[in-house]
Amino acid sequence: MSPSLAWEHFSALTRPPFNNFHPSFLSALHDCASWPAPEQYDELAARVPRATDVQLPRFVTENRAALRQAGGYEQHVALQRAVPTRPRHWHDFFNMAVWAHFPKLRWALNALHVDPEPGQKDPRNGRAPPQNVAATFDEAGMIVLSTSRAMLDELRALQFKRAFWQRREELLATTCFWIVGHGMLESLLTPHSRLAARSLLLHVPSLPGTAGDASDALRFDVDQTVAESVEGWSRRRRTVLDPIPVLAIPGFSDNDAPEFYDDPRNIRFEPISRRPVDLAVD
Repeated sequence: MSPSLAWEHFSALTRPPFNNFHPSFLSALHDCASWPAPEQYDELAARVPRATDVQLPRFVTENRAALRQAGGYEQHVALQRAVPTRPRHWHDFFNMAVWAHFPKLRWALNALHVDPEPGQKDPRNGRAPPQNVAATFDEAGMIVLSTSRAMLDELRALQFKRAFWQRREELLATTCFWIVGHGMLESLLTPHSRLAARSLLLHVPSLPGTAGDASDALRFDVDQTVAESVEGWSRRRRTVLDPIPVLAIPGFSDNDAPEFYDDPRNIRFEPISRRPVDLAVD
């Protein structure tokens, strides 16, 4: 993804997943005639309501000397409570957007990245297994919320044509998809086939019909639940992030015909037996 795409490329978008951002955040973005500076990201992020028991980091222009002094990117975030940000860069812009909407999740990922005892590290990248999971979720993560356990079972079993096409009306009535991976958000500006999010599936008692206080309350609860899950990754032998073909989700692409789901470029996973942890927000 080129960081030089025009700012208007985003501000004109009203399709999923970008229209899932908070209305106040979207309104502030549409008021920006050009790229805001990283130091202006604080004001943009503050437009998103958040729980009273969490604070956002600051967003600062990336300084490589400061990164080296801190010991790395994640260390800089943890020690300085500040996120190094490249100007006019979509990847870092979407990083800010995810921080704004899911701050507890992002703090939990950061804490795992700087954990001095996360387990044996892979010499190829210097990360322990739970840190590899955290890095994957950070870049390509998605939270799937559904009032239907049966629908979550279909997704978990990789029965994507059944879930997204044959049971499409039920899916739309019971399930929503929140992308929290900033790399995936960047990729969806100019999407290509075979994009797959790595997802946590959550059962919820209800889904608000429209944006508002109820949606904010649900987002706060989900943020807390997923952050607690991340905090437990280092203590589990196996963490499962379920693959979801992003462009197969209704509304995420031109996929309103059965032929889309017969094309192996769009649905590339074979059903296998899996037993991930089933989270719930009650």
